[in-house]
Amino acid sequence: MTGTAFSFGIPGGGISAGILGLTLAVLVVFGLRELLAEPRAQRRWVLGAMRLLTATLAWAVAAQPRWLTERFEEREGQLAILVDVSRSMSLPRADESRQARARALLERWAASDREGVSVFTFGEHLEAAELDTLAESLPASADQTQIGGALTELLAGDGGEGLGAVVVLSDGGDRSELDVEAFAREGVRVHTVAVSEEGLRDDAIAEVQADPVGFLRRSARVRVVVRSLGGPGGPIPVTLRRDQEVVREVAVEVPPDGEAAVEIPFTPTRLGRAVYQVSIPRAAGDAVPENDERAFLVRVVRDKLRVLLVAGQPSWDQRFLRAFLKRDPATDLISFFILRNTTDLTMAGPDELALIPFPTDELFNEHLGSFDLVIFQNFEYGPYQMASYLPRIRDYVVRGGSFAMIGGPLSFHSGGYANTPISDILPVELPPAHGATGTVVEGDFAPRIADGMERHPMLELLPDPSQNVGAWGRLAELRGINRIQRVRPGATVLLEHPTVTLEGGGAHPVLVLGTAGEGRTLALTTDTTWRWGITTGGMTGDASAYERFWDRAVRWLSRDPALEPARITTDRERYGPGARATVEGVLRDARYVAHGSASVELVLRDASGEEVGRVPARTDADGRVAATLTLPERPGAYRVQAQLSGREGVIAEEWLVIEAGGDELADPRADPGLLARLAEATGAEHWDSPEAAPGLEAIDTVRRRSLGVRGTAPFSSPWAFVLVVAAFLGEWVLRRRWGRR
Repeated sequence: MTGTAFSFGIPGGGISAGILGLTLAVLVVFGLRELLAEPRAQRRWVLGAMRLLTATLAWAVAAQPRWLTERFEEREGQLAILVDVSRSMSLPRADESRQARARALLERWAASDREGVSVFTFGEHLEAAELDTLAESLPASADQTQIGGALTELLAGDGGEGLGAVVVLSDGGDRSELDVEAFAREGVRVHTVAVSEEGLRDDAIAEVQADPVGFLRRSARVRVVVRSLGGPGGPIPVTLRRDQEVVREVAVEVPPDGEAAVEIPFTPTRLGRAVYQVSIPRAAGDAVPENDERAFLVRVVRDKLRVLLVAGQPSWDQRFLRAFLKRDPATDLISFFILRNTTDLTMAGPDELALIPFPTDELFNEHLGSFDLVIFQNFEYGPYQMASYLPRIRDYVVRGGSFAMIGGPLSFHSGGYANTPISDILPVELPPAHGATGTVVEGDFAPRIADGMERHPMLELLPDPSQNVGAWGRLAELRGINRIQRVRPGATVLLEHPTVTLEGGGAHPVLVLGTAGEGRTLALTTDTTWRWGITTGGMTGDASAYERFWDRAVRWLSRDPALEPARITTDRERYGPGARATVEGVLRDARYVAHGSASVELVLRDASGEEVGRVPARTDADGRVAATLTLPERPGAYRVQAQLSGREGVIAEEWLVIEAGGDELADPRADPGLLARLAEATGAEHWDSPEAAPGLEAIDTVRRRSLGVRGTAPFSSPWAFVLVVAAFLGEWVLRRRWGRR
């Protein structure tokens, strides 16, 4: 079988060709009028014919008419029926629903004796089904309408080659910008049956747009789109709540059968995950009350990282770290370094001194909770009557704060921290408070990376692990360390001393990471990392290692998500009740080594922490995991947590929201036009109602496959141009010989 089409190669196609032809026709007419003065009829006819031939050839060469011939192969194929089981099929509730009308058609088809029919249901996924089963009970519970995804999955499957036609029974509520032309190229006819109705009455929150990250005590905005269908429109109040507490209420003027947007400002007041709800009142006769409320998640953080740096005395180490923190525009630094204490003798009164006493009460009693990270750098707490504040620092870390202690002659045991609340949170254990000697070890050394720590992001000077080890070997040596007694169980040693050992054996740690309650801690047993900057720069010309190290150290302590060893994500943030959530992630231990081929549990918990679901999974060799969770029916905020099977503790977690309406019911309108375009693009039939659809035996299942297209453009060769020139010259020569201009 063949098909032929005609086109033009000139830019603009047929329109340009028509304009050009009309222009040439006018010129020919004027030329023929001039020939009327020729007294000899034979010459008039010859010159007129030559003028017409020249114009026709010129038009053909310029317009480039061409014929396209396409050959087709047609063969009988099997029939597949795709039935929409999304939640929108349950509408409307007052009259006969789309679901009921679709089931009536399926009952009629089930009575047909046509064989070789495959039946599938689709929502967000394609699933095999039985026609008789669907005719008896047709669900409407899927959280999305994905017509394109269902067709793609069907045609890509084993049975896709044998298909001749597909029948899609749906309301057309696919909001994913379906590309109907993509399926026209497949050669399979996609017949469509629309299940729709007129006059649906619904006021809805159609869309909610909010940034996923908000800043503490900084104004944020959420954009809310309100739609009114079948109603009078007018002002509709929109209420923003957090934890059922009203944050703000505004009114938006919505036109009849239209929509309008409003931006609602709000100010987050607490750090962490926050769940907000926006809602509108339920209108009389509202067909979908579920879409009167939507929810969204905001991760509330500080707009700047607040760091408290307390140094016991001026030093190169203090100077370099303070300068690094001050250069970062995302860091709000409060720093103190001690030049005098309460026991120092002065020759002037306090009001005459430029130096101020250390504000211990303000920092550690009033404002401690406002800091993301507290750093004690070579600092001795005793001379400043801080013993009563150390429990507050410990509690601050346990509740989720971060603490780092940097070495020096006034740090660790030398600063008197043994057997204090600070020692409870450090990732190292200090020598006893009495009788300890040799708490500082002098001498230059090049720290080495602890076994298995090459992948830890805090040590990543270069992306490639092998090159990274070489980069550490080129750094300037450090000088001196503070002795510790042992590494606390569960802590992670990143850097070790090459020669100094602990009393119980094993290399002495230089850099150790740990946790205390919900917080993170760091112990750096030297005060000379500044040498990785200026000294290394003098040796190699590259002084950036110091800043790269401390940038990652601060980010790790402040829980930068990009540096977390384990992460999981969900395919969406918001779901409808009973939906299925796809969870993917990468699970690694504290050394950033993948939990390869490990059994894990993905646990779903509500906002109160109660377990509401659990599914087993297994990681691949690289620690990647993927699984599907069936969500509960109850709306609210939920956490998905990843745990190793048989072990305590959460490796990673992610939040999601279950909405009563969700995206599927946010726009409940049927879209029969989409189905009609899909059928037209694939050369198939469209029926605008289940009642109008024929029996299965009448549905065409002939599959048409293109065998190729041949194009013929007779005037595209150079000889066509030569012919135009020859015709023009022939006319010109004759006109000259016969005395015409």
